[in-house]
Amino acid sequence: MAITNLRNAPRGLELHTDIAIVGGGPAGLAIARELSGTRIRVMVIDSGGFEVEDSLDTLNRVENVGATNSSNKIGRGYSGPLTWLNDVPPFELRHRGLGGSTRTWIGKCAAFDEIDFEKRSWVPGSGWPVSLAELKPHLDRAAELLNLGPNVYDRSLYNLLRSAPRLDISDDDMVRPFFWQFSHEPGSRGEPMRFRRIARRIDGPNIDFLTHATATRIDTVPNGTRVHSVTVRNDEGGHAIVYPSVVVLCSGGIENARLLLISNAIAKKGLGNDHGVVGRYLADHPRTVLARFPAHAIQRVSEIFTFYGLADRHSTNFYLHGLTLSPAVQRREGLLNCAAYPVQTLSHDDPWLALRRLASTPGRASLADLSSILRSPVTLANGLIERFVHRRGLPRKASELRFDVMVEQRPNPQSRVMLSRTKDAHQVPLPKVNWRISDHEVHSIRRFAELTAIAFSRAGLPEPLLPDWVIQQATKEVPFADMAHPSGTTRMGSDVKSSVVDANCMVHGVEGLFIAGSSVFPTAGHANPTLMIIALALRLADHLRGHQASAADHGVRADKEPIKPVLSGSAIASPAH
Repeated sequence: MAITNLRNAPRGLELHTDIAIVGGGPAGLAIARELSGTRIRVMVIDSGGFEVEDSLDTLNRVENVGATNSSNKIGRGYSGPLTWLNDVPPFELRHRGLGGSTRTWIGKCAAFDEIDFEKRSWVPGSGWPVSLAELKPHLDRAAELLNLGPNVYDRSLYNLLRSAPRLDISDDDMVRPFFWQFSHEPGSRGEPMRFRRIARRIDGPNIDFLTHATATRIDTVPNGTRVHSVTVRNDEGGHAIVYPSVVVLCSGGIENARLLLISNAIAKKGLGNDHGVVGRYLADHPRTVLARFPAHAIQRVSEIFTFYGLADRHSTNFYLHGLTLSPAVQRREGLLNCAAYPVQTLSHDDPWLALRRLASTPGRASLADLSSILRSPVTLANGLIERFVHRRGLPRKASELRFDVMVEQRPNPQSRVMLSRTKDAHQVPLPKVNWRISDHEVHSIRRFAELTAIAFSRAGLPEPLLPDWVIQQATKEVPFADMAHPSGTTRMGSDVKSSVVDANCMVHGVEGLFIAGSSVFPTAGHANPTLMIIALALRLADHLRGHQASAADHGVRADKEPIKPVLSGSAIASPAH
């Protein structure tokens, strides 16, 4: 493996490879890892490198003219060291550099529901060209890569747990249980998986990295039917051209669409955009507060909606318990899929928090922390029993308990990414983002809140306090935030007039140009996207392996034998492990 830093390379450098992966985030690195050790030459291209460089994030600027064009009204729900992420402007919470978005994610993962893949009469534009059953083996491989437990996220998880929830408030006619897992580093459960480390561990001699190289254009052969080259630039004015037989765009829901639109030297509307679909159907996961609980209800509710441990492969994986709309009520009332999860704000005198502070600053214990610990022997003892005997979440002292909700979006061609007249440092037009939230999303969340309140009441639990906008049946000025989950802008489908890529994620009409990531989702469900992104990436890697074998059999690369340039020491280096 070689690492070429474009900052140190000769200007006008030309490189040849079999597959160029544009973007070194989870999707791109999952594909590279899968192809490592094969006879296929792979080059991973990224704007950054192995280390964090905040200055590169200026390339993430957008011109925002959509639903959140002033500011997030409620933030994205981050707390603690990641609170600053709430203040990043909408659709700019992206990260350049190997590892991509996993630089700051919390590792939250779940699989899509079966209904998400269906063509639903009440959701125009819905329906995937692949089924959940077809994706299951890839989801299982993705879960293994992410250090997750079994892909079980519904009530059937109860049968696998040592201690199931003490009360099941769900009703298949209204709401049902849903669970999330959290990806973590091997041997370090407290730290989410960072794909930058996966990049360092890819050691196949067929995998190269081109760092500090921002893709600014993709060119095709003269008739526009096959990919030909990728032009890349660095932040110091240098440039290079990469000549692959296959290009895989793995740059996220905003940048994948932008790259296709700016690559208009031959296809004047942009690559894959003969029918004007590229950039349309932009979706995210609109998030808001579904319900809050008064102080006297926090302990009782949090005992049920907490973490549950499942022993698997010599370790225990924890699942967070929440709720989702049942498929039955979605069909009956024409609702969009959405799910709610508990969020606790811990009190400063929470004894477990005090213990953590004490452990992190030995010899500097505060009297307040020592007092919190000494006053809570029963809480601490019960916590140890819950964690190690029952494999449940720790009982915490919280000042607030709320349920946040994320909802899928109805496909809307007017919600879109376009090109701005303003340009970035590489003189490339910024993405112009017009994100739209429809009344369908608002109504689905309102109905979910009402059904959740009914379910709590029927179960004898304290009723949640619903937001004013739900009680007042408001439709305007609902406090939503984006969750930095942009999707749908290069959607997958069999109809070239309403999609950008086919079921194998190849751009319609452009041989050798593929796309990986959430931009290919026809609909995004309510689940956090990373597990599905990696599952689709692994599926695409399998396809590319067969695609390249077929190309070799037919001599497609006969006139393009890979050429390795001879560069001076700092331009090509071995990875630092």
